[in-house]
Amino acid sequence: MKILLIEDEKITRISLTNTLKKEGYNIVSAESGQEGLNLFHSDNYQVVITDLRLPKISGIEILKRVKEKSPECSVIIITAYATVDTAIESLKYGAYDYITKPFSPDRLLSILSHIKNFYNLLDENLTLRNKLKNFENNIIVGNSKPIINLIETIKLVAQHEYTAL
Repeated sequence: MKILLIEDEKITRISLTNTLKKEGYNIVSAESGQEGLNLFHSDNYQVVITDLRLPKISGIEILKRVKEKSPECSVIIITAYATVDTAIESLKYGAYDYITKPFSPDRLLSILSHIKNFYNLLDENLTLRNKLKNFENNIIVGNSKPIINLIETIKLVAQHEYTAL
């Protein structure tokens, strides 16, 4: 899972980047909102973690732009200046979660684990849907040699006006 971290506080950015790398995540970090958006537009990210208060571009604006380009991308807002209004606004624009600083790395890892499981389920669902398309017109479902032979025989017999048993 590819993650983009946008955080202007150097210590927090380095700490989160190192923690997530140790857990096996592919993470890229940016120190400003503009740099983060440039990185986001140049690659595909499944998750964006952004600070709410950034110089020039707010975390809410980043959230809006990310969701505009890639609605399936999960965005996590982190902030030391939490208010009910910003939390509601973040969730209204599609944030996956809203975390107040300081927070435990375990909390972030738990959220990322949930996101990863969700993407795995989406992939599995898509794979199964594609497999079902192959059997769309068949009442008999299977891919063993006897089943394939039976389906081929049915197709052959169905072309004629025979009664079959």
